[in-house]
Amino acid sequence: MSEIVFMHAADIHLDSPFKGLKGLPFPIVERLRESTFKAFQNMIDACIEHNVDFLLLAGDLYDGENRSLRTQSRFKKEMERLNQHQIQVYIIHGNHDHMDGTWVTMEFPENVHIFNASVEVKTFQRQDGTLVNLYGCSYPRRHVAERMIDSYAIREGADYHIGLLHGNLEGSSGHSPYAPFSIKNLIEKRMDYWALGHIHKTQIVTKQPLSVYPGNLQGRHRKESGQKGSFLVRLGQISQDYTFIDSADILWEAADMQFPATLPFDEILHLCRNKQEEYRSRNTGVLLEFIVSISSAGEANIFTPVFIDQLLDILNDGEDDREDFVWVYKIKLISSLPQNEPGKHGTPFIQEMLSIASSFDGSIDAVQPLFSHPKTRRYLDELTSEEYDELLEDAKFLLRQLLN
Repeated sequence: MSEIVFMHAADIHLDSPFKGLKGLPFPIVERLRESTFKAFQNMIDACIEHNVDFLLLAGDLYDGENRSLRTQSRFKKEMERLNQHQIQVYIIHGNHDHMDGTWVTMEFPENVHIFNASVEVKTFQRQDGTLVNLYGCSYPRRHVAERMIDSYAIREGADYHIGLLHGNLEGSSGHSPYAPFSIKNLIEKRMDYWALGHIHKTQIVTKQPLSVYPGNLQGRHRKESGQKGSFLVRLGQISQDYTFIDSADILWEAADMQFPATLPFDEILHLCRNKQEEYRSRNTGVLLEFIVSISSAGEANIFTPVFIDQLLDILNDGEDDREDFVWVYKIKLISSLPQNEPGKHGTPFIQEMLSIASSFDGSIDAVQPLFSHPKTRRYLDELTSEEYDELLEDAKFLLRQLLN
């Protein structure tokens, strides 16, 4: 019996439509639309480079249940690359690419093993005889509220036991409660490793046994910021080691900035460009948001909508021609101005406006038709209460700025 080496990835969302691309130049839009495929290729390159025994894909390989032939064909090409290196691939499907969709089935190479809609066991055997039992199941439909983990049970006779599960850790916020499970469940099932999927942020859930959400391979919008990738895992009988492997072709990032009211424009531009170059060192494309803290009326008077648009034009000039672009897609203003500041901020009109804005109950009826329209809802996620609050704060700040 020897150590095993494998790669664990999840939530790849091949062929994702992407969101929030308004105002981006065509070359960057096209690269974004290709980025899930490029990130997947980068991860396959890493599998080959590290000579892994197998690859685990823990759900949502595709963005939708009706995967296109084009997407399947590109996936198949990468599987054939792995097959040439005798690397096996074990796949479960999740809530996005569940088994109840309609698609033309494409035949994949013999190294690809897909779990069906009931928990089953597949066995991997190394050339030295080391045996690994892998347990998993695919979503039979999009909404799965059952505790799928209850059906997982190890089958004796293997050197290692690995569970693949696409679901939500109980207590996690911001995600649909599909196939819920607890830390206690993970421990009780006696697996050596849990390959988890569904949460798009990297998270080590437990270390004994090692239970990991790798996050997604490529961020698709501003809320999926930071490094994205997969985990290279080495398991031995008395040791375990795991390493995060970057894969994203484009990163979504945010940088906090502050500019005193007395700072001349050349200095503001210099600081912004320095921050761009700092992110350029990542050697990927970067979509960057500047979050500017406004602490005085003088600063607010500088960062008018017209000023922001002109600053963005200067910062982004020529960036769409670079492979290592750093495109500043937004300058967001965060106000720490006192609401009863002297002057126009203290007029009865402004105070009444702020009072009305503060009375919103967390729902904005005006935007609801966007989320129910058949042509737009595919491209939109329902706004969380935090996002509603953010929109409201942006509107309040803009009104105060325009009326000043």
